[in-house]
Amino acid sequence: MSCRLMDRCPGAAAAGEAGSSSGIVARRLCRGAGMMEFLVALLIFSVGMMALLSAQLVGKKALFEASQRSTATALVRDILERMRANPGQVLAYQASGIGDVANRLPRPEIDCGITACSAQQLAAFDLWQWESLLLGHAERDSTGYVGGLLTPRACIGGSGRDVEVTISWRGLLAVSPAAESDCGVDAEDEDDEHDAPQRHQLTVSTFLAGA
Repeated sequence: MSCRLMDRCPGAAAAGEAGSSSGIVARRLCRGAGMMEFLVALLIFSVGMMALLSAQLVGKKALFEASQRSTATALVRDILERMRANPGQVLAYQASGIGDVANRLPRPEIDCGITACSAQQLAAFDLWQWESLLLGHAERDSTGYVGGLLTPRACIGGSGRDVEVTISWRGLLAVSPAAESDCGVDAEDEDDEHDAPQRHQLTVSTFLAGA
């Protein structure tokens, strides 16, 4: 019998010295105790790994949420700068339900990026281009579009020079309380009905001087 076995199972060592059948039984019990220790250690390791994987998953979700909010903030600033650059057309920029894939804004006949446009034509082009950014059509890889927000909806409203831009999107984590403004999301839509607690919203109200 090895020294390790004798140290951990003194009863087995004593029985082994006696050379009786009880020594064989004691040695088998000792081997069983070693197996139990291994299983307990394996269980502790498994629980620790599960906790680590769960923490990693939560961290990835939080990182995704932060990225989506940062994108929404940049998009709000983008449309506001477009409106400031086209003074006098605040009403032409007002719209609801922007980002609805089934009811996209019509593509303008004139590309104001390369052709001179009137102020009204520029407003229509800005809205169409902004919706494309909202949906992420400006970024694409082998799997498809990768930019923009997840199932976004946007509204642009206001009165006079007071402008309010609201962007709503579906996140991975639920928010409380849920977003109040649907921004054109169909109340009977499965996405709105099932994922309402997960819809995040960013609203920015500002005053456009000289608009």
